[in-house]
Amino acid sequence: MSYVSVSRLRVPPERTDELVAAFRGRARLVDDFDGFLGLQVWQSDGDAGELLMVSHWRDRNCFRAYMRSDEHQVSHDRIDPALARDINLVKLEHLQTYAVVAT
Repeated sequence: MSYVSVSRLRVPPERTDELVAAFRGRARLVDDFDGFLGLQVWQSDGDAGELLMVSHWRDRNCFRAYMRSDEHQVSHDRIDPALARDINLVKLEHLQTYAVVAT
């Protein structure tokens, strides 16, 4: 069974292109992390300032290990500080995590 994490990110609409560019130019340190299966960033077609970051993992423990890793910190440290201040991760209780049960 694999594991999926969905993070809802909000930015002022005028900064959306900048955030998308940051994802496209990401460090890709996660790509070789144990258990990482893939990442997609989805942009809302109804709310220009909303993006979903959808990551796929072998299991929840791999995801948790990455979130505590140096690679994760390095990836976040690369974000322009002004953009980072404008990114709002919708309250942690709205962070969605799912187990894939059928494909």
